[in-house]
Amino acid sequence: MASACLAPDVSLGEDAPGVFREVVKTPTQLRNQVDLLFVVDNTENMAERQEELGRLFGDMLYNLALGNGLPDLHIGVVSTDMGVGPHSNAVSQCSAGGDGGMLMPPRARACADTADAFLSYGPDDRGSRIANFDGDLAGAFACMSNLGQTGCDYEQPLEAMRSSLFWAKAEGTGFVRPDSVLGIVVLTNEDDCSAFNSELFNPSAPGLSGGSPNFRCFQTGVLCDGDDVYQAGSRDGCRPQPNSDFVTSVGDYVEFLEELKPNPADRVVTAIVGDPGQVAIDRDEKNMELELMVACQDERGAAAYPGIRLDAFAEAFANTGQTTSLCDSGIAGGLRGMVRNLRKSLGTTCLEGEVLDVDLDRVGRQLDCRVFEQDVLVEQTRRMCVECDNPGNLDASSVLPCYSIQTGGEACGDFHTQLALQIHGRKELPAPGTQLIAECRVSE
Repeated sequence: MASACLAPDVSLGEDAPGVFREVVKTPTQLRNQVDLLFVVDNTENMAERQEELGRLFGDMLYNLALGNGLPDLHIGVVSTDMGVGPHSNAVSQCSAGGDGGMLMPPRARACADTADAFLSYGPDDRGSRIANFDGDLAGAFACMSNLGQTGCDYEQPLEAMRSSLFWAKAEGTGFVRPDSVLGIVVLTNEDDCSAFNSELFNPSAPGLSGGSPNFRCFQTGVLCDGDDVYQAGSRDGCRPQPNSDFVTSVGDYVEFLEELKPNPADRVVTAIVGDPGQVAIDRDEKNMELELMVACQDERGAAAYPGIRLDAFAEAFANTGQTTSLCDSGIAGGLRGMVRNLRKSLGTTCLEGEVLDVDLDRVGRQLDCRVFEQDVLVEQTRRMCVECDNPGNLDASSVLPCYSIQTGGEACGDFHTQLALQIHGRKELPAPGTQLIAECRVSE
């Protein structure tokens, strides 16, 4: 293993264009387990978006299967309705406990005949598929994710996520597996309002505006620069409140997920929400109550409010977290980004980023890269790899193992570069916990 990658770090020098950035980081031993949790808003005006999620799920499966085939999947769905505690009689359309953060059992909803609270679909030792249900996977998911729009208007997706994963682990359902990549998709047209203090839901609570749930959740869960929350106008620099008297800190949910999946590559988060950067407050002329304004509307005119807390949650996971605006690239864009991040965590070697051609006078794309292997937890173990010097017969290069970067074919079709890193002439498998990393010169 020590002799696999030993070449010196060679590049074009500091005067060359662009900067070096990581474009590939993958385990050298590919993985094959993905547990997907979809947290779906089931309140008013979400029916069409739920149906769109169901329609696009088949495309998500197709793109996830590119290159290495479809991984071993567990798929669960949970609603955003966690109820309003003792104030259910005073808040319309809200019960005390809502759906309790429990996975929606496919059998109970007549979506698939399985005793499990989730769909399981994976390969057996002979390459065939084993499922815990009969019929079509995409169709079963489309049924499961169609939750309707009668849920409580105080959406609590982060608490629903935590509750569903906690109980799945505590009850030993097998939904989240020890060696899996855990993917979480949150789809909602409003921000997170996960409350530890149920007085937030009390219409008569002192010190809280009597306005809409949107404004109450904003008032208690978000801080912005400039004027106080009771002044009408736009807001900049909005971020989650770290010490709210009502709403649970976003950091608590980040810590929960980090404890559940300590390896950063094992947690992939996508928030499909209203644009978090478009924040404004206005006063209703009819009843003079403050209200949070819509952040954006999609092409159908469906509105979405700024997802500030959910954006912060997704962005906390750096390279494996992303936020997509419902009114920009929408659900389709969010699922595409989710698939790319899942494939990177599972082990794709497709290059990501604006990789530069550093010599336009030569035929073909000339890259300036450095490739190395490294133990996951020990950066000092970096072992540099040599580039193959026989393009016509890569496995006959003068030094083996070696690497090449070339068109990745269909497997890299959803990556901007459409290039893939490959290792040739390796005779022994790398040690467990080894990563293969490529840094290339990219545009600044």
